[in-house]
Amino acid sequence: MRNIGKAEKKDSGWGWIVSIAIAIAIAVLVRTFVFEPIRVDGESMLPTLHSHQSLGVEKVSRYFGLPKRGEIVIVHFPKSDDAFVKRVIGLPGETVEFRGSTVYINGEPLTEDYTSKESYNDMDPVIVPAGTIFVMGDNRANSQDSRYVGPIKEDQIIGRALFIIWPLNEIRRVN
Repeated sequence: MRNIGKAEKKDSGWGWIVSIAIAIAIAVLVRTFVFEPIRVDGESMLPTLHSHQSLGVEKVSRYFGLPKRGEIVIVHFPKSDDAFVKRVIGLPGETVEFRGSTVYINGEPLTEDYTSKESYNDMDPVIVPAGTIFVMGDNRANSQDSRYVGPIKEDQIIGRALFIIWPLNEIRRVN
């Protein structure tokens, strides 16, 4: 039977500490740059998403351009550190306006089967500046969004929602 000396025990302890430190560093990097769970808070995305659901959010695509219209994104509003879940409605260079609870993009009505059916206020035409997106909640009558805070700059986009990951009985792809 072999005796383990103090030096071997010390080396073994340092090995564990280094392994744990590396694992934590990898987890932080993944959460910061690749994937993060985000919890929905509020009713602005009804009927698509409900308060207390958790979303799996990928963060890589934001480095390769703006999201597409219709995608659900997580953003920071100007002068806020909070994360907000919204849908991309307008893209750079487009004119967005609302008349009679209908969204118009460049004068053409936008077909939306994901919104609540409550009416909401009209909005004069807004041209979406370069490097920004116009976002709205699906529950238009109860959503703080680009109508109030303006278009969202590219560096305020956290990522794109892919899946509902909690609660387990509601797991599905988000669209």
